[in-house]
Amino acid sequence: MTEKLTFNSKNTIAYEENARVSIPTYDTLFAMVQSYFRTQLGEKEASLLVIGAGGGNELAAWGPSNPKWTFTGVDPSKEMLQMAENKSIQLGIESRVQLIQGTTADLPPSESKFDAASCILVLHFIEDVQQKLELLQTIKGKLKPGAPFVLVTAYGDPDDTELQDRINVWKSFFFDVGYDSSKLDEMGKGIMNISFIPEHHIEQLLEESGFTNITRFYSTGLFAGWICHAE
Repeated sequence: MTEKLTFNSKNTIAYEENARVSIPTYDTLFAMVQSYFRTQLGEKEASLLVIGAGGGNELAAWGPSNPKWTFTGVDPSKEMLQMAENKSIQLGIESRVQLIQGTTADLPPSESKFDAASCILVLHFIEDVQQKLELLQTIKGKLKPGAPFVLVTAYGDPDDTELQDRINVWKSFFFDVGYDSSKLDEMGKGIMNISFIPEHHIEQLLEESGFTNITRFYSTGLFAGWICHAE
């Protein structure tokens, strides 16, 4: 196998290590989502839409142990999609994986809809609230009625001290693994470049997009996750 097809590259390792520092329960999160999808999908063949599939962590977490699931992954980053492709090849699941560079607008038109979808650690990179809503509406439109959907994103009111308290906890995650304390304040300011909105606003966006039975099932540091169903 060539070096290009090896996902143990420096970039991949750095990406995954940073994610696991930023979210100490990162691997547990994917296990929890898998359990949720399994309870909803049962033993049937199922098609999953993965928004932000670059890196391939959803594929690695859910692909090998769920041989009846197929995956369509979308991500705007060519480099990150290469990581996902490399993982799928090494794990032997590439025949069940389709990767598309772009956004949900680049999904090929199809009369068939997906049995489930995930959008993990994507929404907070979209600054405009209307565009957040449009993404969620598009995802809902790609799903079969009653299909389960999982959303995980940063949350909080930028004007509330509660968020600053959680940012301080988040900085401590990096301090505990050896990051220079002089850089932590800069990191704390940098994290505010992502788009935080309050929890109730996220739930409102899900409702407006046509999702029901919205339940928060996960929270770690700056991030939380919701499970729901397409109407």
